Parts: sequence; C-alpha cells; structure tokens
Amino acid sequence: MKYDEEGNVVGFHEFPQLETKRLVLRQMSTNDADFYFRHFSDPDIVEFHAFDGPENIDIAKKELKEYCLDIFVNDMGIRWGITKKESPELIGTCGFYKWGKLVRRAEIGNDLAPDFRRQGIMTEALTAMIDFLFGPVQLNRLEAFTDPRNEGSNRVLQKLGFKREGVLRDYTYFHGRFLDDHLYALLKRDWENR
Repeated sequence: MKYDEEGNVVGFHEFPQLETKRLVLRQMSTNDADFYFRHFSDPDIVEFHAFDGPENIDIAKKELKEYCLDIFVNDMGIRWGITKKESPELIGTCGFYKWGKLVRRAEIGNDLAPDFRRQGIMTEALTAMIDFLFGPVQLNRLEAFTDPRNEGSNRVLQKLGFKREGVLRDYTYFHGRFLDDHLYALLKRDWENR
C-alpha cells in the first residue's frame, strides 16, 4: 500500500491477490480477453448492468484494459477476476471504483457466470473484498447500485449487511428507456458489528 504523510491509503505498490476457502481473486490481464468477451456478451450477465457487451475481441481487449487494468494502474480502484482454487479459469469479477480516498468511500460491482450462481461464491468473494476494503484500504462506506429486478444481487447485498437507502428514479438510461436503481450501502461499523 502507498500512504500519504497522515497515514491515509493513497494507492497500491502491487496488486493485492485475495484468497478464500474456495476462491482466488486475482489480477486480470489482456490474456483474459476471451473470457471478458464471452462473459460480457452473455445476456444473463449484461441484462442488469445496462451496457451492451463488446462487439468483438478487439473491443473486449480495449474494455478489459480500460475497466479492469487501468483503474488499478491509476489508483482509481481494483477489479479482481474470480477463479475457483482448483482451476485458473475465470468465473466472474468483482471490484471497487469511484474511490473517494479523502472521504473513504467507494462503489462496488460484481458479476458471476450463470453456472456458478446460487453456490455462495459471490458472497464468499465479496466477503474477502469487503474485509480488504474496510481493513487495509481504510474505507468507511461502500455503495452498490442495482437494478431493482436483479433479485440475486439484491439478495447477496442484503445477506452481507448492506442496507437499501433508496430508489434512484430514472437513474440509468439504456436502450432508449430510463431505469430505476436501488442504492445499497454498508458502513465499516456495521460490518464489524455483524
């Protein structure tokens, strides 16, 4: 970790790999472009993310660099690739961005391939990530924005202790229509006292 003169985290010296009982949260690279292309072209993945997947592998490489690699290099956040310990194949991603270092706040996001849902995998991955963010990264507040129809994501957030703070009406514009978002938040003190 990199710190300022007051001891506040301002960035990272090296990418922090996280491990759980079943998972490895690792750094992605341009070698993961095939996964990125397949994963974010799957309607089950992009349905609730309000963005169209990449049209081809070249666009996938560009998006992977911008959304997953550059945010770390520029100390704006981290996007981990999620793998099971017994296989190097990526099954999803999770991360934080919009990192407000001075206010100790960030947004989180995640996605998981349909074949791996309802197995506690995302809860396990996010638990490791949250421990890291409230621990070494010194955050105080995490926020998540979800599509109200995304019952799986909403359920995982609630299970982790996130509180729904409201509905952001017409917050997202996608495919010619406005969509509501739910705003969920988790505070460090709530996580420590769970």
